[in-house]
Order: sequence, then C-alpha cells, then structure tokens
Amino acid sequence: MPPLLTSLLLLIFLIHLVAFAVLGLRRRQLYYLALVVTFSLLSAAMAARLALPDTHLGDDVALHEALRMAAWAAAAVSIGWTLIRLRNRIARKRRTG
Repeated sequence: MPPLLTSLLLLIFLIHLVAFAVLGLRRRQLYYLALVVTFSLLSAAMAARLALPDTHLGDDVALHEALRMAAWAAAAVSIGWTLIRLRNRIARKRRTG
C-alpha cells in the first residue's frame, strides 16, 4: 500500500476514533467501547505500517498485520453488539407502538 494511502487511512481512522470516543463519553454508553477499540487498533496498524514496516512478531507476522487481525475481532464484536441493539430497539417499538 502506498504511504500516501496509508497516511490517509490513518487520518480517517483517527477521526473516527475521536468521534466515537466523544460520543461514548457524552452518551455514557459502553457500546461505544467496541468502536473505540476497533478504530484504535486500525489506527495503530496504519501507524505501525508507516513507522515500523519491518517489525515482525513470532512466525514472521508483521506487526501491522497482527494489529489488523485484532481489529477484525474487535469489529466483529462491534457488529454483533450493533445487531443486538437494533433487535432490542425493534422489539421495544413493537411493544410500545
């Protein structure tokens, strides 16, 4: 991936990280924690790709790749949490509406 694209993705991920952190603090909902963790890991992956491209973990896995894999897991939790919240919201509307 070209460094310019990596830098752009880093900026986009950092903006999302700050936005979801602010929303989570304002709304005081734990739900935003999964989003903050996801965008923290994605930001760290892009930063590692820029600053430490040759850093590898065990089994010759690049640091930025390991961070991206962790971000996939955090995103899966976030998506699952979103679907549960959506299902609960629909159920509440059916009961009250």
